[in-house]
Amino acid sequence: MKIIAKIGLALAFCAAITPSVFAQETTSKPNVFIDYFWRPADLDFNIAEQVRNNVIEAINATNRVELIDVDSRSALVIEKERRMTGQLAAEDDLSRIAVMKEEGANALIQGRITSLVIKRNDSKDGSYYYDATINYTLKAINPNDGKLISTKTIKVGDELLNLKTYKTADEAAMGIAKDAQRGVASFIEEAFPIIGTILEAAEVKRDDIKTAYISVGNSAGVKEGNKFSVCIERTIAGRKSQSVIGEAEIESVEGDDISLVKIKKGGRELKSAMDAGQTIVVKSIPKKERAGFSI
Repeated sequence: MKIIAKIGLALAFCAAITPSVFAQETTSKPNVFIDYFWRPADLDFNIAEQVRNNVIEAINATNRVELIDVDSRSALVIEKERRMTGQLAAEDDLSRIAVMKEEGANALIQGRITSLVIKRNDSKDGSYYYDATINYTLKAINPNDGKLISTKTIKVGDELLNLKTYKTADEAAMGIAKDAQRGVASFIEEAFPIIGTILEAAEVKRDDIKTAYISVGNSAGVKEGNKFSVCIERTIAGRKSQSVIGEAEIESVEGDDISLVKIKKGGRELKSAMDAGQTIVVKSIPKKERAGFSI
């Protein structure tokens, strides 16, 4: 049964392709609207809605953005009946993006479910079980110009270390819809990085900075344990270049716009750059994911 429905300290760059709307210092979490998800006509509406709901839950758990469901804004609501009959795909994206801009969106998230496959597996003893895979794509869009900020295609259900089985096809469908949360956190962290500056050194041993204060905190969604690249920022022919010199980790969040970081790498390079009066910025590093888990 099938339902198709390390940083290299010398060579790396912090923000070479970061869209300009999010390249400046982060002072607060951006307002991000999440639209309805497109789905194939033969994918059950309720399953698609469950996928979207679980993605929303995963985004909120990151504490990285102020997420706004289009269902909460009357100017953007598409009636359930129209969504169930697949008319959502015919909507004019540009006009909806324009309305979201008027409603105060800094960014828009769109989702497109490309396939859901549920497979029955027969055992030699006559019993059987089901497994499932789902493929979908998330896009973050700048409503000011309609340009793509970031995109990620997520596939869940075929990980050898994370394979789940179910007794019924319905259980498989709803189970994989819940597991669709995997990969969402890294997408959000890549699309909406936290950018700040080094305020001052806190602990210095000889010529090595051990801890320092940075200019982002609760208002930006910073959490203890978040990792940041430490970069020297230069302006070359009117363009900003940011080269990595180290890595920092949040030790404690001490206010809306201040946190204490431990300098994990590049303490000597940071001390030299600060002594030379160079501009130092920090940019959040997305968590890596392996077999569906953040590490």
